[in-house]
Amino acid sequence: MKDLLVDIEPERYETFAVEATSPWNIYLKQRILEEIPGITSDKKTLLDVGMGTGHMLFDLLNNEELRKFHFHGVDVDPRMVEFCQKKISAWKNDTKITVLEGNVSALPYGNRSFSLIYARSVIHHWAEPEKGLQELCRVLDKGGIVIIHEPLADAEKAALQTFNSARLKYGIGEMTTDEKYTLSQINQLMKACESEEIDYLVLPGSGIAALGCEILIRRRN
Repeated sequence: MKDLLVDIEPERYETFAVEATSPWNIYLKQRILEEIPGITSDKKTLLDVGMGTGHMLFDLLNNEELRKFHFHGVDVDPRMVEFCQKKISAWKNDTKITVLEGNVSALPYGNRSFSLIYARSVIHHWAEPEKGLQELCRVLDKGGIVIIHEPLADAEKAALQTFNSARLKYGIGEMTTDEKYTLSQINQLMKACESEEIDYLVLPGSGIAALGCEILIRRRN
């Protein structure tokens, strides 16, 4: 079984990711900023997993809370990585962001490399979801956090309709729930992360976030 790639060319995906999914991006950004004060890791490194064209990386750059952080992104799709690298090259401070092609089942980073890891709508793309979750825990530093927002197969119908309306507005087909996980299945996958060093919560979203759930992982000091 292979990882599922986004079946949209990068240029079109950039518009969709920035404009059509803006409310969900804003919500993830809000949650990231809310959790930063709870990070006790001394490392100032963040990782965007399944970064796509890097739209969230660039959006987070202007936040004072992340001013001292170095930004990293990883994606399995070489087209997305190349597109993001071109964006970085055109940016004046190209030493602030580093992006790599890589598979979540074997992330190209050392143990405990990051104090903040985030992702949105990625787990259902992974061929080995348990291994991917374990890899996120491996590269998470002591006192660091992981935030994942993941759509669900049993998402609230109203939230799904709102999301699909946004997709259709930009000429993107409706999101199906066929390959997504239920909340119960996400909880089952998370058992792969259980250890004495890792705490996690899986919480269903509400309002616009009722499209899915939030997974919050912490590595103890």
